[in-house]
Amino acid sequence: MARSGVLATLLFLGTAMISSGRVVAADGGSLPAAPEPRIPRTDLGIQQLPNDKLDWFLDAKFGMFIHWGLYSGPGMGEWYMENHAILPAEYRKFAFPESGDAYFDAAAFDPNQWAQLAKDAGMKWMCLTARHHDGFCLFDSPHPNAFTSVQTLHRDLLAEYVKAVRAAGLKVGIYYSPLSWRYPGYYDVTGTHCEKNKFGYTTDPAHKENARVMKEENYVNVKTLLTKYGEIDHIYWDGGWLAQHGSDADGAYFHEPGKFLDPNNAWPVSKEYQDIDEATGKPLGIMGMVRKYQPNAICNLRYGWMGDILEQEGPQEIKGPILTRDIYDKNLTMQAGGWGYNADSIRNNRVMSSGDIIQYLADCTIRNMTLLVNVTPDRHGVIPPLEQKVLREVGGWLAKTGDAIYGTRGGPWQPVDRQYGYSYKGNTVFVHILKGYKGDTFAVPPLGKLKPQRVYDVYSGRPLQHDASEGVRISGIDRNESPIDSVVAVEYDAEVKSVWKQ
Repeated sequence: MARSGVLATLLFLGTAMISSGRVVAADGGSLPAAPEPRIPRTDLGIQQLPNDKLDWFLDAKFGMFIHWGLYSGPGMGEWYMENHAILPAEYRKFAFPESGDAYFDAAAFDPNQWAQLAKDAGMKWMCLTARHHDGFCLFDSPHPNAFTSVQTLHRDLLAEYVKAVRAAGLKVGIYYSPLSWRYPGYYDVTGTHCEKNKFGYTTDPAHKENARVMKEENYVNVKTLLTKYGEIDHIYWDGGWLAQHGSDADGAYFHEPGKFLDPNNAWPVSKEYQDIDEATGKPLGIMGMVRKYQPNAICNLRYGWMGDILEQEGPQEIKGPILTRDIYDKNLTMQAGGWGYNADSIRNNRVMSSGDIIQYLADCTIRNMTLLVNVTPDRHGVIPPLEQKVLREVGGWLAKTGDAIYGTRGGPWQPVDRQYGYSYKGNTVFVHILKGYKGDTFAVPPLGKLKPQRVYDVYSGRPLQHDASEGVRISGIDRNESPIDSVVAVEYDAEVKSVWKQ
């Protein structure tokens, strides 16, 4: 996952948002400015999904990320192979019993337990690493050069996961990395200039063909994921950059992530593996296959295509205005020391608290973002008990406050960093009073002609004293029951969206 110190995040600068300005209402009062709409764009022949296909994602708000693979065996994070310069032949040992305590045996893997934990935590979708940068697949790939759990454990771990997630009523997400440290050609796709790498690879003309085989395996793997596991709701690409330099878009000339493959591309996919578009007779590219087989799957930008959604990765604080033109997913991991299982971090309880996660969730909600929180199962498939405990605490909070999270949109007014922000749905505005805000009173601005009908504390359900002579002045807010995010609901006599109707 994390790009070994390289920022894998798009900055918010230039992103359209709900304006901080105000407009004058017909009755002379002021209104928050209407949200600027997201308008789907086209890149590499593929259009972004329409807004209605993304509604479930924005409604869900909270998902579980799972980094699990061979790296879970040695228990030193998902970048273990690269960080320690372990060559592929040596790294393979973690897939077999002779590696001892580092053997990835999946012996206790029960995806039904994972799915139940996600539900207990209040999460609405899950996303599992079908293949990470080490190139080991948790699914059954037909490519002759693939390295898979079916070969080593005689188990299609992804199939077990997908079945359990669906049975739990959750949305299905998969993560796939086109980066593979198993291929020296990854650092030298032309065979004429090998980039610096920890494995000691140097320039070799044979690397061009090696890179082509890597690309071809990716093509076969992706088609397999799209066609053999039923409906996929969310696809998280990660690793489109070449030689771990530049951006994912910079690698598009090699990966061909758009609608079609170029017959003149220097790294052709063998005809026996190409998926042909019936309408044109042309071989489809990566996103061409996605739209053919999984037309509703929400994809990110890390294969070189622009993505339906964008991301902010890592633990940095969420700040700034509401986002509406682009949808951002905040990704972070509970465990310090990597996205894959780190035994030392777990042993020393270096795991986020429930308060930390609630803070991120509140900050995402008031800015119209989603939150994907990563867990780190060990080599047996057990999510660390401390991570489970924290997630269930978050679920307990959401059981009382979820109405202010799920199905809402950020606004109608701009947030104030570390202080407060708003979300809304239907007739209700939810005020998220964050731990940085001092006091037990709050003034909600006027909302055009809308009149408040009821004001209450969402966590406890208790009614709150308020004065509606100008806006809504609320007093007696309990800041102790839910101190990270004290949520107040203001119900109006008409839908919040009605204030923006022309």
